[in-house]
Amino acid sequence: MKRTLTLALLLACALAFGQNEVHKCWTHEHAMELMKNNPEYRQQYQDYEAMLQQISENALLKTQESTQSVPRVIPVVFHVIHEGGAENISKAQILDQIRILNEDFIRANPDTVNTPAPFAAVAANCNIEFRLAQKDPSGNCTDGIVRIFSSQTNNANDNTKALSYWPSNRYLNVWVVKSIESTSGVILGYAQFPGFGSPTTDGVMIRHDCIGSIGTAPLGPFSYEVGRVATHEVGHWLGLRHVWGDANCGNDFVADTPQAQAANSGCPSFPHDANICTNTGANGEMYPNYMDYSNGNCLNLFTAGQKAIMDATLAGTRQNIPSPSNLNFTGTNGTPAVLCAPKADFLPQPTRFICAGASVSFTSIAYNGQPTSWSWNFPGGTPSTSTDSTPLVVYNTPGVYNVSLTVSNTAGSHTKTINNVVYVSPATAMYSGWQFYEGFDVGGPIPNNDWWVLNPNGNNTWAQTTNGVYYSPNNCIMVNNVSSMSGQIDEVISPSVNLSQINNPSLYFKVAYAQKNSSNGDRLRVFVSTNCGQTWTLRMTKLGTNLATVPAQTSPFLPSQVTQWRMETVSLTSFATQQNVRFKFEFLSDGGNHIYLDDINVSGPLGGTELEQQLGFAVYPNPSSSSSVASFTLPADAQAAIMLYDMTGRETQSVFSGHLKAGEHSFVINPEGTLGKGIYLLKVVIDGNVITRKIIIH
Repeated sequence: MKRTLTLALLLACALAFGQNEVHKCWTHEHAMELMKNNPEYRQQYQDYEAMLQQISENALLKTQESTQSVPRVIPVVFHVIHEGGAENISKAQILDQIRILNEDFIRANPDTVNTPAPFAAVAANCNIEFRLAQKDPSGNCTDGIVRIFSSQTNNANDNTKALSYWPSNRYLNVWVVKSIESTSGVILGYAQFPGFGSPTTDGVMIRHDCIGSIGTAPLGPFSYEVGRVATHEVGHWLGLRHVWGDANCGNDFVADTPQAQAANSGCPSFPHDANICTNTGANGEMYPNYMDYSNGNCLNLFTAGQKAIMDATLAGTRQNIPSPSNLNFTGTNGTPAVLCAPKADFLPQPTRFICAGASVSFTSIAYNGQPTSWSWNFPGGTPSTSTDSTPLVVYNTPGVYNVSLTVSNTAGSHTKTINNVVYVSPATAMYSGWQFYEGFDVGGPIPNNDWWVLNPNGNNTWAQTTNGVYYSPNNCIMVNNVSSMSGQIDEVISPSVNLSQINNPSLYFKVAYAQKNSSNGDRLRVFVSTNCGQTWTLRMTKLGTNLATVPAQTSPFLPSQVTQWRMETVSLTSFATQQNVRFKFEFLSDGGNHIYLDDINVSGPLGGTELEQQLGFAVYPNPSSSSSVASFTLPADAQAAIMLYDMTGRETQSVFSGHLKAGEHSFVINPEGTLGKGIYLLKVVIDGNVITRKIIIH
């Protein structure tokens, strides 16, 4: 008799392959996390366990195939979350996965011939069929595939599911992503058990390269899975446990699966680990069972006992899904598919970042129905309109541009506009001179003509502070990470800078960041581009505790002291001759606290940049329509020089040069308002230490 497990041991889903840990399934971590954060889910799990126990104690269902012989139809929707890369898998690859599911669940898979005879005697046709939905929740025509552009396809988790969800009492939701969040190793997929957890996260999440056996599947590192990750996870979704009972010689509540010591890997030979557990028996462990961890190309059966659990699930918790009324609602009642109106979507190729005078190719990736006509609008581009499916557009004027596409067929049409999809940089740098400085104190909130913000999720992103938080007055930029979704990526891109006029250049900036707890792995990366953003070179990465500037705290982090900031230095020596350089700050949220950036400076080696705080340095008013005043207080006598430069590096005013006594000092900048409108850099040198400040005259 297989022994009953304690709740703490349930649902374990981990397996190490060599030195690179691969988790075929993340169901254990998912279930434990749900119960930890939501105690009410514990009762739901206990109800699920009671169902398994009841079936286990039914002698008929333990030893014989159940009498259920009528095929049950499961309506399925695939939510493909992508960034326009290979993870945006084809419809053909999804249909291949549906084929594999249907073969596996009715035991029509060709590799049934590989099932060892003792196991074949209990193998079952589960009488379950999977069909892509033909009606969406609003009753509209669909091909059962939804495509969502989002960076949350990386390190995806339950939060990602909110991007696209259909009612889980009517559809099997399958979320396809690039990668799944993990603190160690690689996760291939995970499911949510019947009646357990929130309905809005109920379904299956799987890596794109584990969907089906064509497309990206044979090209990735898990080609041996041949679509069986989905078979395994859908088994969980229908109530099945792992054959090893999620413990050493554990209990899966199925009488006709021999007791197993642990998860298997690779492709064992028959008999495998015979009599290693008390109840294994001479035939050994059932390593080809879909609910083991053997390679997918070595899995080939469900048993009669497992079918009994699936029958109970489809007659109980999930009874509405295969009901005739729901099949009518979802269009999966056998009615022939009809042509659906297409959904417009498109991608710029090969990049959305170009220099003025360059071109972008646009590719339609419309879905839901095959379009027969395309109508494009390209404000600022040449041509400004097109009816090609893949038009080539030239952008001659720097700026940020929107693009619209309308796709049509005989069933209808659909229009999609993507704002800020094309970023055109000047062919020459926007800023030249001995230094570039940005304190976010002037020039207005970002994004603006200087700074670009990329916010693909439309949620919290880089923004200028308005609450008096900064390293040096009066503003900085931040991401409200407390309210951000884990896995969200946000980027802020600098204006272009000519580095060839700066000796031994480096990028300096101040950062302030707190974790909520020590497990948060929020990440900041800094990139450099020398071709207007077409390609980026990674120059710095910090995450988690290495990124933090203060101890972890659960309350929103508001840096109130300069000691809560840290200066980062990024060497730019290898880019010293480049004349058109941009910098990108990329933040990946992992559920931590706020992050702040200030005093972004590109220059030669810095001296006493902390002098700005020590001297109480200020420039006011700024912006100004005429003159401004620069003021500071010296604690001791010093040599000083104060100069004003335009953005080409030309000196426009020599304000002061000489010896200053200790005490307060004020100097008029742009006396009589003689300078023209524009942006200027004020340089103050105190005993060789440099302070810079951007000044705007309007």
